[in-house]
Amino acid sequence: MMKNDEQEIDVELSGKITPADIRNLRAKGAIHELKLSKLPTLTVKLAQALPALISVEQLWLWCDVTRKAMHHVIKTPGLRVLDILAIEGPGKLVGFADARSLEVFRANHYLKEEDVAEVLQAPSLIELGIQSATLSPPIVDMMLSHPRLAAVDMEGTEFDDAMALTLSASKKIHSLDIGATKITGTGLAHLTRMTQLKSLDLWATQVTIADLDLLTQLPQLEYLSLGNFDHMPSLDAAELIPKLEALPALNNLWLDGIKVDEQQEVRLRARFTRVNITYA
Repeated sequence: MMKNDEQEIDVELSGKITPADIRNLRAKGAIHELKLSKLPTLTVKLAQALPALISVEQLWLWCDVTRKAMHHVIKTPGLRVLDILAIEGPGKLVGFADARSLEVFRANHYLKEEDVAEVLQAPSLIELGIQSATLSPPIVDMMLSHPRLAAVDMEGTEFDDAMALTLSASKKIHSLDIGATKITGTGLAHLTRMTQLKSLDLWATQVTIADLDLLTQLPQLEYLSLGNFDHMPSLDAAELIPKLEALPALNNLWLDGIKVDEQQEVRLRARFTRVNITYA
């Protein structure tokens, strides 16, 4: 599938593809978005073809990628956004310090601490997605010291109150996803030092409804995600809604697994620009 107009070329290759299929894309010139999907695994043999392309701004690998193949993926010319289903296999990631155009990196599952440390070597990195990765205090220190990092998704990691205390010194990070982590009200109190926060995901954490009063200390907070797994205790909508209405900048809300009746939903939709209410 290809979308071609005066400004952008988007390409998707799926199923059983060969290195030649990738190399042939060079004839198309600069590619805005390249998607490789429905592959069992992106191997070294396939990945070696990527650096031969003219340029790829956004690379979406909807498949598993071996760590050895990543040596070649990261050399794709012009790479600004790299989104990977999962990185697997032996070896170590290398070369991110030379990925000077890379601004967005997302890879969920199986990332080791040393993988995350290597990704943080990318000098232009703005957004980092590392759901379920192995996390440690030294990695949080690296996030804090990164010159450009502004958005971090750490859902399902070991992020806790002590790490929140460290990260709270950041004046650059404005988007934080810490759903399904070990954060509690104590950690949230630390994070309210980040008055620049515009987006916060607290889904499935130990933050209580009383702790949510702390959010009034975040004057720029525009997006908030709350809730819990459906089989776990969640927040009471009657108590929750007034606390949400007290947040002056909030305009985008996701409530997952929170029981909301028809009148409460009407009230929420009248107050906020975007409201997403979901259940399993």
